[in-house]
Amino acid sequence: MKRILPLLAVLVLALFIAACTREPDAPEVNQPETPAVTQPEVTPSPPTEPTPEPPPELPSEWQLNGGNPATISFEWWGGDARHEAIRNAIDIFTDRYPHITVNPIYGAFAGYLDRLTMDLAAGTEADVLQSNFAWVHALGGGHNVFANHLELPYLDLTEWSNELRAFTTTADGQLAGVPHGITGRVVIYDTELLAEHGHSQFPETWDELIALGEAIAAGNAALDAGSNRYAFFPVGYQSWDIILMTMILNEFGVNLQADGRILPTVDQVEAMFEVLGRAIDAGALPTFVQQEAPLDTTNPVWMQGRGGGLFEWVGNIFLAGGNFLDNDPANRVVEGLNIALLPSVSPGTTRNSMQRPSLVHAVSRASVNRGTSDVAAYFLNFIYTDEEALLAIGDQFGVPLSRSAAAIAEREGQVWGLMAYGLDLLIANEAEMCYLFEDPNLRPARAAAIEAFRTGALSAREAAERWVNDQQSELNAMR
Repeated sequence: MKRILPLLAVLVLALFIAACTREPDAPEVNQPETPAVTQPEVTPSPPTEPTPEPPPELPSEWQLNGGNPATISFEWWGGDARHEAIRNAIDIFTDRYPHITVNPIYGAFAGYLDRLTMDLAAGTEADVLQSNFAWVHALGGGHNVFANHLELPYLDLTEWSNELRAFTTTADGQLAGVPHGITGRVVIYDTELLAEHGHSQFPETWDELIALGEAIAAGNAALDAGSNRYAFFPVGYQSWDIILMTMILNEFGVNLQADGRILPTVDQVEAMFEVLGRAIDAGALPTFVQQEAPLDTTNPVWMQGRGGGLFEWVGNIFLAGGNFLDNDPANRVVEGLNIALLPSVSPGTTRNSMQRPSLVHAVSRASVNRGTSDVAAYFLNFIYTDEEALLAIGDQFGVPLSRSAAAIAEREGQVWGLMAYGLDLLIANEAEMCYLFEDPNLRPARAAAIEAFRTGALSAREAAERWVNDQQSELNAMR
């Protein structure tokens, strides 16, 4: 665990100066989809303002309006463990400042985005809220729909580097929120299944994976009746998308787009489709007939130990591990598993992982209009810097990357086993995601091409042409 803090420091100081610009990506578990809105073309614009000064010192018994009562609300989504942790942090805050009431608003991810968009339209959103990274740029079409956090005096922006704050800086130059942490996908693999075939680690190249896949899939039926085994399978439709773009980025060194132009060529995309096609033909990945819908980690192939590896968010390691055989995610038990990066296409090329902020917390514009933004910013600052609150929250929003939180997480050992290793892999092998990667117009264009290829409706060449041309048409429409 002593290795992660220096790496986190490197991340905070120099991480992700995007080749395209800052960028969102596929939602993690419990994250709703990005709204379907059109974004204008955006020029890369990381913050150019100097590193901000710390806010005014906050008195230990800070009183607002001479001690008059104040009420704010905090809205988030998640599971029961997250709800309990955040309620505990709220209790710590209100015990410290009994004149301030924090009303919690929480639930599952289902319906969260619909409620948020309606509240934004009506100006009734919570004072502090949780947002998916993609929404920061999509909801306003490049314009900030939350408070401008550069103007909130009680938020210590020195907790986040300029590079991290670039992710939540909208095209209009406003800071729309603060990123909680960084996430990316890694290969989580079954050490026992691979060991049966002489592998102590996940293959480093796609050729090696294809060879392993042929061995593991020997005897598989054309229609999976519950006994087929595979070397690798994506988790969810978005996994295919991220796999293909990561292959393109690592093999050719090009990101998704720049200046309104799709960067990968048809030849480059075709070459990567052909690699995936060879993996499917060899049995390393299931065919469309064998697995019509890319399921999540509850896929029986994975749960029953019939899958060599899956491609999942690093923050979901314990969820994936808990769905694997007899592991116990609540107690961070993930025996029989290990982590690797996605294989390279050509031996010796980079194996970087596309990454983005895990989620964002923001003070709302409604809070500014209600006159409660000072209290809201003070509360937001509190949950990212106060030691007692940070210990109560733990990793329930993922591993936080404010300077205070990173130091406490390291000291207290709040990053366990495989998650620590996975974070180290991400930090050491970062690859920038163009923030338009999750654009609700571009992603469906890519998904349609990938699915047409997976079903056999299009050849690798035809799918590559559709992948490039349909996205370019969408970019042109944004101008």
